[in-house]
Amino acid sequence: MKPFLSLSLFSALSLLTVSAHAQAASQSDRQMIAHAHWLNAEQARPATASDAAILKAVPDLTKTTGQYHDLCGTRVTPRILLLDVGGDLGTLTAVIEEDPACFGGDGARYTLLDRTRHVVWQNSAAAIAILESRHNGIHDLSFGGPGPKTPVWSWSPSRHAYQLHVVIDTE
Repeated sequence: MKPFLSLSLFSALSLLTVSAHAQAASQSDRQMIAHAHWLNAEQARPATASDAAILKAVPDLTKTTGQYHDLCGTRVTPRILLLDVGGDLGTLTAVIEEDPACFGGDGARYTLLDRTRHVVWQNSAAAIAILESRHNGIHDLSFGGPGPKTPVWSWSPSRHAYQLHVVIDTE
């Protein structure tokens, strides 16, 4: 799977604040992305009744008569993927909602929750990779799919969320 850039309006505005210096990717950045282990819904497990509290924390995911619906109102089967990002943050829970009609070419929306079920990242993507690089003791993340650019998100303790760090041109 080749990484790509998929941004919400908030993320696009954040991208504008990334300095030109930070946007210049080094060969080691490209190699890190090329060797990243990408995870997607195929590696995730279907959510079960025991995940109800986790799923309740996902914005725009609603439950009616035992079925979950995404923000477009489409019936979905959420999937759960655990991500060990290290440091004080530890393991995040990724909730994946697959719906290409709702989330476009990315095909799914990923919501990352910390152990208190606080949303630390949410956007559409085709896959996620935990990168070797770290900021503030926490692994950086990338969200990918087909395309020539890969965003790298770094942990921001002051925001208690991942924020866009750099965009790497992989071509």
